[in-house]
This record gives sequence, C-alpha cells and structure tokens, in this order.
Amino acid sequence: MSAADEYFKKAEQAAKKQNWDYATELTLQGLVIAPKNAEQRRKLHQYETLAIQEKGGNPQGGMGVRLKVMPVQANIKKLSMQKKWDEAVLEIERCLRLQPQNAPTLFQLAVGLENIGAVDAAISTLEEVIGYDKTNVEAYRKLGSLWAGKDEPEKAIQYWEKLRQYKPDDKEAAKAVRDLSAASMVKKAEDKKKLTGDESFKAMLKSEEEASDLEKRGKVVRTDEDRVEKIRLLQGELKKDLTNSRLWREMAGLYQDLKKWDHALAAFKKALEVNPHDLFATEKMGALREAKYEEELKTAEAKVEAARLNGADVAALEEELKTKREQFKRFRVEEYDRRTKAHPTDYELKVAYGKALMDVGQIDDAIRQFQQAVKDPKYKTASYDLIGTCFKEKGMYDLAETQYQEALKSVADKDSETGKGVKYNLGVVCEKKGNREGALNWYQQIMAVDIGFRDVSSRVSRLMNGGGA
Repeated sequence: MSAADEYFKKAEQAAKKQNWDYATELTLQGLVIAPKNAEQRRKLHQYETLAIQEKGGNPQGGMGVRLKVMPVQANIKKLSMQKKWDEAVLEIERCLRLQPQNAPTLFQLAVGLENIGAVDAAISTLEEVIGYDKTNVEAYRKLGSLWAGKDEPEKAIQYWEKLRQYKPDDKEAAKAVRDLSAASMVKKAEDKKKLTGDESFKAMLKSEEEASDLEKRGKVVRTDEDRVEKIRLLQGELKKDLTNSRLWREMAGLYQDLKKWDHALAAFKKALEVNPHDLFATEKMGALREAKYEEELKTAEAKVEAARLNGADVAALEEELKTKREQFKRFRVEEYDRRTKAHPTDYELKVAYGKALMDVGQIDDAIRQFQQAVKDPKYKTASYDLIGTCFKEKGMYDLAETQYQEALKSVADKDSETGKGVKYNLGVVCEKKGNREGALNWYQQIMAVDIGFRDVSSRVSRLMNGGGA
C-alpha cells in the first residue's frame, strides 16, 4: 500500500466516525502525494461539505468567505500566470476548504488539474461544477474538449449538446458536434477494420450523401422542418447502432419539441432500456411528462373558455379541468421528490419541490425544503419569502413576519419588484395580526414608488377609512 493510500484509508475510517475535519486533513495529505486521484478528490469535497453543514454553514460560501479567500485567490492568480500549477492546485483547495460547493472555485481547480495532467480528476471536478451550476456553459465546453482529447467522441458530443441547450447559437459547439460525429464514425470504422479486416473507410461512410448528413447533424435546429429532418438523420444512425442511448434521447427531445408526446416518451424509454444508467434520459423523461401535463391543462382550459363564450354548459368540462389540475399537482410532488433525491445539493429543485408541496397543502414539508434552499444565496430571498407565506397559511403570523423580514434584508434594491412583493406580504401579515399602523407603513412605502402595485392603493384607502383585514 502506498503512502497516499494509507492516508486515504485513515480518512475513510475517520469519515465513518463522522469526524469530517480529520477526514479532510488526511485526504488532503494523501492528495499532495497523489494529486491525480479523482475519486479521493471528490471525497475530499464531500467531507468538507459535511463539516461545514454540521456547523450550520453554507458550503457554497458567502461574503465573509469571499473576503477570507481574497489573499489566497491573489496568490492563485500569480501562480497560474507563472504556470506553477501544482502549487496553484494546493492553494485552490485551500479556498475550497471554506466553500467546497463554490462552482467558480471548482472550475479553477479543474483548470489546474488539467494543467498537471490529471484529466480524469479535472473531468470529475467539472461534474461537480455542473452539479451546483447546471447552466455553466464553460464547464460543458471544457468537458466536451476533455472527453474529445480522451478519444471519446460520444461522451464529448453529450456535453457539447448540453452546452447548446443553454447557448443554441454557439458556433464552437456546433462545429464540435459536427466534427465529433465524423470522428465517431471514424472510430467505428477503425473498430470494424480490426474485426473484419476492411481497410476502406469509404465502406463505412458509403457515399458523399452520408457525409452530407453529418453536416446536417451539426446544424442548429430552429424550425419544425429542421426537427423532422434531424429525426430522419437520427433514424439512419440508429439503424447502425440501436444501443446508443444518446441518439434515442436526442430523438425524444425532438419529438417533444414537436409535441408528439407518445413518440417522445417511447424514445426516452428506449434510451433507458439500452442504458439504464442514462441519468439525462431519466431527467428528461420527467420534464417531458411535466410538459405534457401543462399542454393538456392549456387545452382543457381553452375548451372551458370556448364553451363559456358559446353559452354552453361548462360544468362537465370544469370538472375535467379540476381533475387534471389535481393529477398534475400530485405528479409534480412525486417528480420533484425524485429529482431532489437524485440531486440533493440542487437548491433550485428544493424551491420547486417546496412550491409543489404547498400546492397540495403539505405546508410543513414545504417549509423543510425552503429552509434548506436558503443556504444558496441565489434562492435566499425567495425561500425566506415562501417560508413566510407557509407560516401565514398556518396562522402563525409572528413567525411569518420574521421570515418576511429576513427576505427583505437579503434584497439589495428594496424598491425592486421583489422588494415590493416582500413589503406587500409584510403588510398583509400585519393586517392579519391586527396591526393597522404596521400594514399602512408597508403599503405606503410601496405607494411612494409604485402606486399601481397590485391592490396596494385600495388597501391603503380601506385602512385609512377604518377598515380591517
């Protein structure tokens, strides 16, 4: 057993005893000796996260942490410019000790690891980045490049396509998908050559028409005609490789865009059939079902409205619409429960799950989700505001007021739409408590900057004329 393995073994023993700080120290010492160990580096960040959470802190860091790591960041910049990447990696890990879920710092680490030749560790770290910031296009870009460098065109394409979901007009991504599709066929041709002795690459491409299809595969899809054409191309590729879950998943997405729900669902199921570990397919299947429900609700609402305009009896249609709404609410609870369990550190999902729970009256469960989401600065205001609304629903007005005040503290611009919304909620809860002066204070603050905000003007008039809640 190597010296690094000794440290890692002791770290795991410490982790079993939930001694996260000691596990962290031991893992760091092991990584000094074996810096390319991707698995242990990921465990390190898990230990650091648990240590911070145990003390009630935020693993993504905050203003206080940013101030603490500023001198270290300055040194990292200097070391990076000097190409002293081994030292830079150690310094970046010093920053991560205080904020192990900070996506920008993890991205820095991935760059450092790439430059010391630890490509697998860089890839693992970038996976952490997109786990905490799923819209980070630069992380997808680098993952695409790194997998291409490892001669894994299929995996590379997967990340370039993910980038294109968030940045459809990215020219580098479009070119990469086109080139990698060709590289993938080259790879298959070489594999075939080894098996059959066929020396001719042309035997794999067969014709210039197929090469033209590769060009079309790299085209950005904008219209339904583009989608139909791309489905045709994918069908051709699938005839050669029915076990490619990425192709099935891509086809499902195109069918979904065309609102061919059954075709899309069947393609997603096929993706999971050929690759049960395709997490993207699992996620997208849930999103598909959600989109299908939403489309069915719109159709049902349109039927009710049309019948009402025509003077027809809408009772049966309204009952059908009510049933569909209840089914959708129950589906969302089940779906977001699954998603939050699959992505326990995705705070955006916790907010969505909390709202779904509120819709079915599971207020205490909703509060639990929002109380976790406040750890993420991006969702802090919304989460405190929603917790306040939950307590208001429970008739616990003092607690509701406290949460709304916390929400307002975290709003930079108190006169923004968000700020006005929180003030409005404070006014409502003051009314619920019978605090007329408090309610007037909040409503008048809103009126001073936006007299047309919701029904604030009529509320002020009513309260000033002696009316109550």
